Amino acid sequence: MHMHHDQDEVFIVKAGRYRFQCGDDQFDLGEGDSIFLPRRVPHSFCQLSSSGRLCYLYTPAGAMEDFFRALAQLPGPPEPQAGAALFAAHGMQVMGPPLTPP
Repeated sequence: MHMHHDQDEVFIVKAGRYRFQCGDDQFDLGEGDSIFLPRRVPHSFCQLSSSGRLCYLYTPAGAMEDFFRALAQLPGPPEPQAGAALFAAHGMQVMGPPLTPP
């Protein structure tokens, strides 16, 4: 779970099935579905199918391009403390563990 201080997000499911959590609500989405995740509301998602593809948009884009560039430079997933620091450096806040598939 994380939140963006300055960006809203929109996810569009291009293939597969996903579960999104926005605040206390959960939504299962499939191909062609979309979801709006407002800024300052904790959210997360997980993939439910064996494969999938998402398109997502941030508005305003803000520091998100820099976040993905920094993430791509890492040799693997960051440890929780390093991940939280990376999020914070790019206007996001880790709020709890990620959503996991059932």
